[in-house]
Amino acid sequence: MKDHYRMVSWWLRKDDLPWPNRKSEEKFRRRAACMAREGVNAAIIFGAHFRWDFMPVIGQLHELIAFVADELHQYGIVLFDHHSSVLSCNYNPDPGRFNARKTYSNHRQMLISPPDGFLPREMLDEWKMKDAGGRNVFYPQYAAQSFCMNNPDFREAYYAYLKRLVADTAIDGLMSDDAIFPLSGCFCPFCRARFRREYGLEYPPAGDFSFWRNRDNPDYRAMIRMRLDSVRDYFRGVTASLPRNFPLMSCCASSIHPALLERGLTYGSFIEAGANTVMLEMCGNTPDAGGALFRKELPSQLLHLAMAEKSGLPCIGLGYGFSSDAAFMVWAFNKFLNSGTWYSSLVHRLGLSDQDMRRIPDDPEQLDGIFRFEEKHAEWFHAAGAGDVAVLFPCDTVANFGGMEEDCAKDYSALCMYLLEHGFSADVVTDVPDAGSRWKVLLVPSAVCVSEEKYASMKRWTDAGKTAVVLGPFGFRTASGAPAEKSFASRCDLPVSFPEKGRGSLCDPRNAALPPGECVPEGVFHPYPGFHWFTRRFSSGVPAGFSETLAGCRRLHAEGWASRRYVDPAGRLLVHFIALEYCVALDESLEKRRDAHSPAFLSLKIISGITPKHGKPVSMTVPEGFSRVELLEPYSRREPRDLSMQELCSIPLQPGCPYFLLRFHPAR
Repeated sequence: MKDHYRMVSWWLRKDDLPWPNRKSEEKFRRRAACMAREGVNAAIIFGAHFRWDFMPVIGQLHELIAFVADELHQYGIVLFDHHSSVLSCNYNPDPGRFNARKTYSNHRQMLISPPDGFLPREMLDEWKMKDAGGRNVFYPQYAAQSFCMNNPDFREAYYAYLKRLVADTAIDGLMSDDAIFPLSGCFCPFCRARFRREYGLEYPPAGDFSFWRNRDNPDYRAMIRMRLDSVRDYFRGVTASLPRNFPLMSCCASSIHPALLERGLTYGSFIEAGANTVMLEMCGNTPDAGGALFRKELPSQLLHLAMAEKSGLPCIGLGYGFSSDAAFMVWAFNKFLNSGTWYSSLVHRLGLSDQDMRRIPDDPEQLDGIFRFEEKHAEWFHAAGAGDVAVLFPCDTVANFGGMEEDCAKDYSALCMYLLEHGFSADVVTDVPDAGSRWKVLLVPSAVCVSEEKYASMKRWTDAGKTAVVLGPFGFRTASGAPAEKSFASRCDLPVSFPEKGRGSLCDPRNAALPPGECVPEGVFHPYPGFHWFTRRFSSGVPAGFSETLAGCRRLHAEGWASRRYVDPAGRLLVHFIALEYCVALDESLEKRRDAHSPAFLSLKIISGITPKHGKPVSMTVPEGFSRVELLEPYSRREPRDLSMQELCSIPLQPGCPYFLLRFHPAR
């Protein structure tokens, strides 16, 4: 397992089978050599995603993957396989399942059609998730159906497949995807039996608004826990089917959205079940087509980084693009956050013909030396966080209250963005830190559900002289989502109430339109020394007096730039700067040739050029205790150079520089 992954996708196309395939062998040799030249240290299979659909030719596919692994191993590059463990398209009886708009553009598939009868259709149907009427659940976005993780026959079949996969291919790691539930739930006999066995509850009818998607109902909260447990138990079986300490991850673009949690999706479950690598997926473009770098991804990424740091695991940030500028920005985004990088094109989602897709360079060809530059200057990117502000992600609230982003996640995201844009190098945590940690201020956004343990740990935090700042509703429910017998406000004799008890069922569209509840009255309260409670939600606006609570924290504000602080093993301070806004140029020729009905037509653009919109020149003073300072500009691939004290007043950057680092050496 690597601490700092420099990963790219290894795409398989529909003409790579049947195998052996002389033309593809030569292509693969050239690709492996290119990856070695570019400093890639890990590749990951992309393109044979719906693995169950390849069962009729699984021997050929495994021989192909083994060939790729052998070519890469000659250069010291590891290979991950990457597939969906549960989704199937070819066994879907929909006659339009191979429609190019619904599948080829969307699935990253080689799109072979195995013959009916290779696996008994009756058996496959028994494995599948069922709706309330007993029909197979259909996923329109994938034109696919899903096998159920609670079906023991399916589980054992997949675990047996994993053992064969590792034995046949000599892969070095695995990304096992898509083990989640539909929001409407799976009504198969095994899910019903589990709910009855573990919770003593029966499935209500599908149209029962008093239950489905109603977090005020404790039985539905139990359903969420069952789904999380189901995913966790299934993934434990995946871990047990692999060699000891085998690198393992799964897909998860975000763990902050309550609807995803209702589907059983949070990376915390994968880690508990044995995942030893954390994946951060940056959907869409980086930056987006409007030129913003951090508009939607940063809060999700910070939470996954927190999970990884807590468990001592490496992170890999997956970003998509189609040019060397895009590859650089995906890499820079990850280095700014102290994460490994996985760069990938996503050509099969663009709605282009085979001929047009070939106009986009292969993934390693887009790197333009940036991985090799990182490898050469590795000591600049091996460091630990040095910020002094921590944001506590309210896990219990996202899991058990409300169900809409506006109820909690939106406040968390707004707070993360405020800190970034105002020069604070903030970290996210999932537990109240130990009082001896580096952080000075703990910020807690909209934690409606709070455990007794959290109350006690926050009191220990402030008793040690640290500051706790609570924003929005706090402590009106228990950690499990039940109304608290005594809210935090009543415990502290504070005249604060939270009128909204919950949204009711989100199956009723009227409830989804309800505004989030607000505390009454709006103001700031100080229940005990070091504790500040601003009752206004942060997404409603920055409350008066909030900035004063951060007065003792280090801040480095440069207009148009974001910054983060790290300290390396030698005690040197590293400050990363990245531009916030960009001018983006599209490949108009290819954009005009796209199918406007393709799944990613609006969310993913073919960006060919990215240049920063810079604000004022960056200037800073030498921090206390440091003397010599160096500048590193990866975009120009220049070697690091010393800066004079005068140059720090207006740091001299190469034109078009979107990302740079300063390294301060301790004074002797």
